[in-house]
Amino acid sequence: MAGDRRDGSLAGSLLRRGLRRARSATDRVLGREGQGTGTARVRFELPDGQSIDADVAAGTRLLHAAMAEGIDLSHYCGGTCSCGTCRVEIRGDARGLSPLEGREQLVLGFEAMQRGDRLACQARVLGPVSVRIPKDF
Repeated sequence: MAGDRRDGSLAGSLLRRGLRRARSATDRVLGREGQGTGTARVRFELPDGQSIDADVAAGTRLLHAAMAEGIDLSHYCGGTCSCGTCRVEIRGDARGLSPLEGREQLVLGFEAMQRGDRLACQARVLGPVSVRIPKDF
């Protein structure tokens, strides 16, 4: 009987720890830890050389910000991080975006990561950033 209670409290403890970690990760991504709160400016450099500036809410994915501005950004998988067609090139400082995570790294590949490319369906805007949309993915 005592063993059952201990197992339950251990499971509860692990669950609470997991929830704290998940909240902390979410807070970092959404900018609740002092960076990226409010709105941020995104500059989209289009394949034809034009630029569009947009103010977006912190935590918005680049793909959704582009779509809200009427920018045609390929995303064949529907934004599920499985095709890589929403790849964008980051211009300048990438600190205005959420950090790269495992699945995005796998889809991008080593060379694209080294260039500083990101997947618009995964990168969240935390601060000012400039991205170039390539002609072809």
